[in-house]
Amino acid sequence: MRLCVFPLAVLLSAALLPAQSFTPVRELKNLSPGAVAKLHTLETLDALPAADWHFHAGDLPHGESPALDDSSWPLVHGHSKAPKDAVWYRREIEIPKTLNGYDITGARVWFQFQADANGPMPQIIYFNGKRVALGDDLEPIVLFEPAKPGDKILVAVKLLHTVDDKTFRGVTLRIEPSSSGQRPDPDDIRVQCIAAANLLPQLKTPRPDLLPKVEAAVEAIDMKALAAADQTAFDASLRKAQGILSELHPMLSEAKVDLAGNAHIDAAWLWPRSETVDAVKRTFSTALQLMNEYPDYTYSQSAAQYTEWMAEKYPDINAQIKQRVKEGRWEIVGGMWIEPDLNMPDGESLVRQLLVGQRYFQEQYGVTARIGWNPDSFGYNWQLPQIYKRSGLDYFVTQKMHWNDTNQLPFRIFWWESPDGSKVLTYFPTDYVHDNVNPTRISADFAESAQRNPGTSEMLDLYGIGDHGGGPTRAMLEQADHWIEKGKTDAVPAMHYSTAQKYFDDVEHNLNPDSPTWNYDSLAKGYTAPPASAAGAVGLPTWKDELYLEFHRGVFTTQAQHKANMRNSEVATLDAEKLASFAWLDGKTYPAAELTEDWKKITFNQFHDLAAGSGIGIIYKDAQRDYTEVFHSDREISDAAINTLSATVDTHVSTGVPVMVFNAMAWPRSETVNLNVQLPEDAKSVRLLDAHGQPVPSQVVSQDAATHQFTLIARVKDVPSLGYTVLHAEAVTGNAKASAENDLRLDEKSDAITLSNAHLKLVLDRKTGCITSLVSLPANTEFLAPKACGNELQTFKDTPKQYDAWNVDPGTFDHYTPISSVDAVTVLTHGSLRDTIRVTRTWQKSHFTQDISLDAGADQVEVANDIDWQEQHVLLKAAFPLAASSAKATYEIPYGSIERPTTRSNSWEKARFEVPAMRWADLGDAHQGLSLINDSKYGYDAVDNMLRLTLLRSATWPDPDADRGRQRFTYAIYPHAGDWKQALTVHRGFELNDPLKAQQVFSHTGTLPTEHSWGTVENANVTLTAVKKAEDSNALVFRMYEWAGKASEVKLHVPRGAQYAVESNLMEKVEGSHLALTGDVVTVPIKPYEILTVQVFYSGSNVATK
Repeated sequence: MRLCVFPLAVLLSAALLPAQSFTPVRELKNLSPGAVAKLHTLETLDALPAADWHFHAGDLPHGESPALDDSSWPLVHGHSKAPKDAVWYRREIEIPKTLNGYDITGARVWFQFQADANGPMPQIIYFNGKRVALGDDLEPIVLFEPAKPGDKILVAVKLLHTVDDKTFRGVTLRIEPSSSGQRPDPDDIRVQCIAAANLLPQLKTPRPDLLPKVEAAVEAIDMKALAAADQTAFDASLRKAQGILSELHPMLSEAKVDLAGNAHIDAAWLWPRSETVDAVKRTFSTALQLMNEYPDYTYSQSAAQYTEWMAEKYPDINAQIKQRVKEGRWEIVGGMWIEPDLNMPDGESLVRQLLVGQRYFQEQYGVTARIGWNPDSFGYNWQLPQIYKRSGLDYFVTQKMHWNDTNQLPFRIFWWESPDGSKVLTYFPTDYVHDNVNPTRISADFAESAQRNPGTSEMLDLYGIGDHGGGPTRAMLEQADHWIEKGKTDAVPAMHYSTAQKYFDDVEHNLNPDSPTWNYDSLAKGYTAPPASAAGAVGLPTWKDELYLEFHRGVFTTQAQHKANMRNSEVATLDAEKLASFAWLDGKTYPAAELTEDWKKITFNQFHDLAAGSGIGIIYKDAQRDYTEVFHSDREISDAAINTLSATVDTHVSTGVPVMVFNAMAWPRSETVNLNVQLPEDAKSVRLLDAHGQPVPSQVVSQDAATHQFTLIARVKDVPSLGYTVLHAEAVTGNAKASAENDLRLDEKSDAITLSNAHLKLVLDRKTGCITSLVSLPANTEFLAPKACGNELQTFKDTPKQYDAWNVDPGTFDHYTPISSVDAVTVLTHGSLRDTIRVTRTWQKSHFTQDISLDAGADQVEVANDIDWQEQHVLLKAAFPLAASSAKATYEIPYGSIERPTTRSNSWEKARFEVPAMRWADLGDAHQGLSLINDSKYGYDAVDNMLRLTLLRSATWPDPDADRGRQRFTYAIYPHAGDWKQALTVHRGFELNDPLKAQQVFSHTGTLPTEHSWGTVENANVTLTAVKKAEDSNALVFRMYEWAGKASEVKLHVPRGAQYAVESNLMEKVEGSHLALTGDVVTVPIKPYEILTVQVFYSGSNVATK
């Protein structure tokens, strides 16, 4: 984006056209070699050569001075590298009499220096020692006007310090013929020839028979006259060629191009968010200024966060945007708070991206988005169409799938269908921002679109400057104006300023209803023929699968602490909402503003580069501050709600203290809970009684005699769903036992340690630390492969060719080095409730501690990891070779699951060698399987019978310290009979991430009993994820989803006092009539894989009115 241009950089004229890129292989395949060669010669008339530049690494005073002797500086060319520090480039530019025979006397010559550094590239430009421009993303600057043979100017360019090494791309010295208009522009002729050759065979009514016309136009150009510097004859031949080309205009005007200005702005990446605020301000100010100058120019913008920044910091800018939105020239797209990652955030987080974003757009501009807009995220989960559709968005735009490193999806526009049947019309532009409005490029893109979707007659083209903001420049708009006008008479497509919505409105009415269903399996089998165009309608498929990006596979793992914060903040905020909702029914004001601010912080930090771990270190420090604030806010909200709720509960005990155990899930739970208890008197130990006075198995972990405080674990049974149970903690004196039952067994031998309970038996090898056997005792079923090393830590050399923090390259997993030695294998605890084996290891510079635990009554094993990670370019996995396998493994995705192949028999399967998942992945057959559940990880792979969880990476760019240091996380090994659906793996994933929570409370009488549930879902295949107060009414919102593919009648038990219930969309817009409500039970149908929202309305004296 231009920051400052000095007087020499005058306003660009309507004839200013940056040099066209010349790519014969792609753009000129329909022309003869002779025609291609002639057009290539014409291209050389478009710009002065400026290949060699004197280069100085490092700063120096007055590097711009004409008196400076740079003769000893080395010469460099385009696409050369330079260091991060300030550098200088110098060259003298001289105007020749002719350029390859073409007289450029009187022309205007434009200068543009092109360099980048994976981020802002600030530069200072000097002509003859005078500074003429300063900033990054600079527009072309006039160098000579009018050009006279022999004129010379010394150009010096200083590139300032950057976050990454620089790449010098080259210099463009664009020649603009004299503005007198007396001479035809040879580059205009060249562009038309290329555009016509690209488009004629791919029009809605194909006309390859007219390609000879293009050949004739090229043939008419008199290259002998050019070689002889006969300007009159050469110009006459150009006019003749133009006349031939103009005859093609009626046919080429069938190709329509919607030009939508856009600025892809990264909220935080190679710069902190504070800098992004300024980038947004500059981008928006430029867009508004250009709208004043170009009355037809339109601009599209996503991310409500940017709107909030303008509304709060620059209200004058926001006021102008409101007016342009009203006029239809500023298009609101996306609907989300930010452009997030779309694989790793929980499904409810994606809903809140839209709820918070759409509400803010409505508040500020009176509109909401209808187009999902996330062009640069790193893959797209299969439930996204449903989330969009149920939020009022009917379309989706992304370009990222073009980045695939192995295969290309064979379509540009298609119906994208979620597992439940929800569909959004989806479009792949060729980039999120093009830096030109160039008919050679646009025609090639159009032709490719028509090949992939027969019958295409209209294309959406996004242009502008992106990443660090910028948007369309004046030069781009001049170029657009030029070719829009040319498109009325000449051999180029019919281009016009437009919006993405206008494109979808036009195209949606011209689609072939016969749409074949495709997915990755069908592509692997070769079903890639373009769908037919019927009666001129566009042929398009229905894609019923995820959109997996075959690139950037390391983003599921990099910056592990940030990913843990993402997961934990989602859990904490959803729990706080549930408690606050039930407290609201008891009369406490619902903390809507505080929770909205929490969600804004959570959703901002799910921005795709933040979530991916692909930013500089400072942005994760900013994120950590946000998360600290979110966790503090959630604790305050939860504590306040618990105080309100517990005040009405009968917690009275005659001795000892009461402890409430809370269950945030909508099903009863029996599991181990951590407790802190402070007794009023001295005690040797503590014992627990349940609400019925029966002993609760427990184990003291630690105690502080001075404060009478005990830390213990307890196995609590049947804690009510969305509810609590009250335990009674009392002192144990003398030699009384603190706990009841114990089914744990520990057998310690010289070569192995065996842990077992009534459900499982685990054998761990003392020499290697491997789990060598994992048996289900009721059926005596072995879950690990023979002679296998379960929980093997595998290391991989991880040196991607590019995009260090982003990429795990193909072939990375072909070879691994196991961490096969141990420092020690010891029994850490052998108690009445939990047995733990500690395995410690040292490998290279890193240290590993794994506590492998089996609890009494548990049917899963937990592995708590404490790692001091000090590696570089190493990837770490935990591997489990299983006794059972199948052709597909199942992975959790937002609000659902997906099957992916475990085979590698074709390019589509081979490309998916590292895949995203949320809380779990499962591999097995119809009889048995194993779920690998995690509390903060997102990368998995499964090959044949091997299931692996990716634990850590160690990239060095853009954050050289990414993931170095202490890492703590837990995963659970859950062997089960049957498949993952029968085993309720979905429930186990939620339980590991949101354990039962215990809190000591005061003893008193109350109206609520010692056990209580505020709600439950009777259907095991339906999981309730969120309970919150409605945004605009006295209703509670219950969100749930069906995950087993089974249509059901949901029985939703809700808090007492409900007046009526309705179904709504994800944006809380009521849909349909009242639902069946019998007592406190709502009955509502749910489709397979549906995300369902029910609003239950309350009234009465106890309900807080705010």
